[in-house]
Amino acid sequence: MSGTELRLPHALLFDLDGTLVDTADDLGAALNYVLAQHKLPLCSPEQYRPVASHGAKGLLELGFGELLGNFDFFELRSLLLQYYAAHICDHSQLFAGGAALIQALNKQQIPWGIVTNKPYKLAASMLRQLPDLAGCGILLGGDSLGVRKPDPTPLWMAAHQLKVPARQCWYVGDAERDIEAGRRAGMTTVLAGFGYIGASDQPELWQASLRIEQLSELINYLPG
Repeated sequence: MSGTELRLPHALLFDLDGTLVDTADDLGAALNYVLAQHKLPLCSPEQYRPVASHGAKGLLELGFGELLGNFDFFELRSLLLQYYAAHICDHSQLFAGGAALIQALNKQQIPWGIVTNKPYKLAASMLRQLPDLAGCGILLGGDSLGVRKPDPTPLWMAAHQLKVPARQCWYVGDAERDIEAGRRAGMTTVLAGFGYIGASDQPELWQASLRIEQLSELINYLPG
């Protein structure tokens, strides 16, 4: 879809990790803590960044590899999440252009929210520590409903809560599941090209409506 065909957004919805907030270093630190506890080699940022939005399972698969089957997965996951919860915003911050975009949305009174597969409790804890996100109109986590992305239901629920028809919403994400969920919800989809996209991913096949390399690019598409 070309820029001239894009519907102007009446509301913006965002994924969280890898889209609105750069959380990779805190997630990587949690993984490395678990690895260190088991005297295994640590992962570098180059290794963990591409899988930072794949949840605890993806991180543990990266760090433990074929050894993962030798451990109690749920025990490892619990250890990782406990450490992460205690250090959730040691390094995490909005991506470049994020603060300017949020400021523009708030100034123009355009509602916005976050739909993430991250557990709600962790996402809410992060938002409390990032003042720029105080104006978030709706936050849905991966455990807020009975389903999560790529199912479009959380996006429909978020649009309903913001009182904006789904077709008038834009959804911004960095993963294939984000673009799929947005397309299935009937929203304009925006690929965050700066996010956690792995070398084996093929984002050109995801059929996003628009690709951006910095969040502030979206200011140019706001109705005001």
